[in-house]
Amino acid sequence: MVISPLRRKVLRDLRRLWAQVLAISLVLAAGVATLILGNGAFASLSDTRDRYYIDNRFADVFADVTRAPQALLAEIAAIDGVLAAEGRIVKLGRPELPGMANPASILLVSLPQDAKLGLNLLHLRQGRLPDPLSAREAVVSEDFATAHHLDLGARLSVVLNGKRRDVIITGIALSPEFIYALGPGEMMPDPQRFGILWMPRAALASAFDLEGAFSNLVIKLAPGASPTRVIAQVDQLTERYGGGGAMGRANQISHAFVDAELKQLGAMVKVLPPIFLLVAAMLVHMTLSRLIALEREQIGLLKAIGYSARAIAGHYLEFVLLVATFGILTGFAAGAWLGGGLAQMYARFFSFPFLIFARDPQIYGLAALVTLAAAVAGALQSVRSVLALPPAVAMAPPAPTVYRRRMGRIASLLPLRQTARMASRHLWRWPVRTVTSIVSVAMAVAILVASLWSFGSIDHMINVTFSGAERQDARITFAAAEPSSALQDARHLPGVMVAEPFRSVAARLSNGPRSKLLSVDGRPTHTTLSRLLSPALIPMAMPEAGIILSEALATALAVRPGEKVTVAFLEGPRTTVSLPVSGVSLGYIGLSAAMQIDALNRVMQEGALISGVNVSLDPASKADFFAAVKAAPKTGFVTVTELTVARFRATLAENITVMITVFVALASIISIGVVYNFSRIALSEQGRELASLRVLGFSQGEVAGVLFGELAAVVLLAQPVGWLIGYGMGWAMVMAFSSDLYRVPFIVGRDVFAIASLIVCTAALASALALKGRINRLDLISVLKTRE
Repeated sequence: MVISPLRRKVLRDLRRLWAQVLAISLVLAAGVATLILGNGAFASLSDTRDRYYIDNRFADVFADVTRAPQALLAEIAAIDGVLAAEGRIVKLGRPELPGMANPASILLVSLPQDAKLGLNLLHLRQGRLPDPLSAREAVVSEDFATAHHLDLGARLSVVLNGKRRDVIITGIALSPEFIYALGPGEMMPDPQRFGILWMPRAALASAFDLEGAFSNLVIKLAPGASPTRVIAQVDQLTERYGGGGAMGRANQISHAFVDAELKQLGAMVKVLPPIFLLVAAMLVHMTLSRLIALEREQIGLLKAIGYSARAIAGHYLEFVLLVATFGILTGFAAGAWLGGGLAQMYARFFSFPFLIFARDPQIYGLAALVTLAAAVAGALQSVRSVLALPPAVAMAPPAPTVYRRRMGRIASLLPLRQTARMASRHLWRWPVRTVTSIVSVAMAVAILVASLWSFGSIDHMINVTFSGAERQDARITFAAAEPSSALQDARHLPGVMVAEPFRSVAARLSNGPRSKLLSVDGRPTHTTLSRLLSPALIPMAMPEAGIILSEALATALAVRPGEKVTVAFLEGPRTTVSLPVSGVSLGYIGLSAAMQIDALNRVMQEGALISGVNVSLDPASKADFFAAVKAAPKTGFVTVTELTVARFRATLAENITVMITVFVALASIISIGVVYNFSRIALSEQGRELASLRVLGFSQGEVAGVLFGELAAVVLLAQPVGWLIGYGMGWAMVMAFSSDLYRVPFIVGRDVFAIASLIVCTAALASALALKGRINRLDLISVLKTRE
């Protein structure tokens, strides 16, 4: 096989410039990897979810009722757009687990007579569905079974409506309804303390006195049907049966959390890959322009012996394309490897029956095309200079560098050593290259700032939420609203030092066309445990009249203090009132609205009722308290603040550690790539000057100081630019990630900027030190013999 001279030259250039080629390729590979990782993860999560929903007939509308007759299902099924309607019994039970002192909850969900024809079908991992006529068989959720080592045939004791029942596990399953199985009052899934138990309908109907009735409704809609219209009609039909307000799939808790994760992935795809591709384009431009400058004479000779300008330009484009190809292939491998790890992490975090990282050829093709376009864009200006270079001009030495007096005057005003003045003059002489290098390094700093801020923000969110607002040790929620005398019973439980009541009522808050479905909390006027905080972190007293909304809810409803909001209560007499907004509270988790508890009870017209009690405990008596609460028949579930925070920190620590590790690696690649290429180009340009300094008696350290001074200036000037860009990126990420589920505060401390700069400076220093050997090995005689 005959290799053309120009192609042979390309191979020689690649071998000669292997270090610079590797640096550029790694930056390109990082861009390709993040593009594949982000798009692949998005496609994997989205496609898996959609397929799971279709295969298992996931419902579109959900509603809770107190007690509705089975005959109502025929009316609901007759609503235009409804394909199927299923009435279920869904109640909260309490598992009795040997050796577990902390309280746990289990959600009991009824199965229809033919569980293979209903909605929200189970995906059996092991075993079989329970016998429809059995009152002792059940299927348990996989995570709960794993956490408690429950195998097929195991016995589980569960308290149903105050009565203990032993059930036999016949199957272990997953459900599209509980991909993200969040226990009552929890912030993160905790399979140790919450699970799902599916039992035959007859067994639960008997236990909860719901024969011929249902307490939960799920509806499947026809394609194109309007969920809003169907929900309005369902609310009308279920109102007289204690309907708590139907909601669409978008508000179903499990679906909403998966949707939020997809939203974050979409934001990552929009932010990270463009940064790497922009930096790579600038690196290609710097490297290729210097290569062409060094090969002026060769370009002139090639044109003189008959090679066309187009052929020579194609030669340099081929060089760029080979570099890009190596980066693309490396990015393909890295993206696939990282994608597999991300899929495993998602599989642990979300309960999918399968989750395979998508390796769609279209994603790889898109990544390759975008990367090639970025590399070619960086090379275009340099290639155009080849086309415009006449042979006679190319074969002549380049004109000496012109240094303007202005540069000298500016440098003379600064107390700099002579070597530092040389470095500053060289930076001034090539302003475009200097600025692109500064911007490139700044991007590395920005990536770190835009990721490291999350540590401080999450700590702030936890401290405000659990040290400032929710300061109780435990929250007891009753199975149903109880008379206020239940507060005294709670105060007599072992270890209770302080007890404060609360009332929680489902309601729809609206302001014109804007509305939200949530629970309105009733609180005492002054509380010490569960408090509302103003945006200035000052405790807020509950108003005698009016309602306090969280910042997120006030924004969603577009109301301000002093304006009125319509509150339609969905329990009891279902009254609708117009209340003034008395204030806006700080809240990072969910949407919240609160009233003074006596005012709420007056509106409800049901007397002095409470939904539960917040308690402060004596640490030495916690075990006795938990035992007493488990035995109390009124207890619905118990939320333990210490366990909630621990689970929250553990889950986030795993996910954030992985994310930060990836970001640090990516930022280091940018820093090393930019600094190494900049220093290699500067060394090739200043080889004669540096060798001359050595001949004149300068030491190796002093000569290296000239080059390192330039690098230090570029890296240091990049820091504040990177801080500013990273701050903007972080703020944009917070805006993109905010939802009704949670709002992450944007807190950027000085330590974030310091750590980001330290990582980038360390990577830059390592890259610079790699060149010191080349400076020490300068061939003084050969350098001084150059024809310049």
